[in-house]
Amino acid sequence: MRIFVALELPEQVIRGITDWQKPLISQYSSLNWVHGDRMHLTLRFFGDIFDSRIKEIYEIMSSWHPGSLHFSLHSTGTFGKSRLPSVYWLGGTFPEEILAIAEKLGTLPDEKGKRAKKKFVPHLTVARSKRPSEPLKLEPPGELRGVFTEAAVINSRLTSSGSKYTFLERYDLH
Repeated sequence: MRIFVALELPEQVIRGITDWQKPLISQYSSLNWVHGDRMHLTLRFFGDIFDSRIKEIYEIMSSWHPGSLHFSLHSTGTFGKSRLPSVYWLGGTFPEEILAIAEKLGTLPDEKGKRAKKKFVPHLTVARSKRPSEPLKLEPPGELRGVFTEAAVINSRLTSSGSKYTFLERYDLH
């Protein structure tokens, strides 16, 4: 299974992001835009891992009860080469508990046997570049505020029509 762990976004934040995206989708047709039902804050992508590793993830997540996690989105950024970014994202202000759980999940090896080396950057992917040719400057949507109340372990199966998500476990953060 191709596994990742994520925090689920509240509906009002998803609506705010999709409203912000609407004019950008036609303006920047060279990007593949992430639809609202696919948006989440990834804590750790593991890839194709064994059931024993998934059980370790379940143990970590079932013991994590930080309560409601307030956040705000108010900035944009990119990943990839600075002149040819491949991922466009929204970032902002997130509580320390999110960084701590991402760090803890980062101690578990991924499908390549690697632990997370880089400092976790909380972000929501909003678009990917089909053919990077020039960097685009996306203006942030203004401040969007929300509260995370649920996390999930998700299997992402690749298909010819894109990724299909299956929620393996959900966790109330309270």
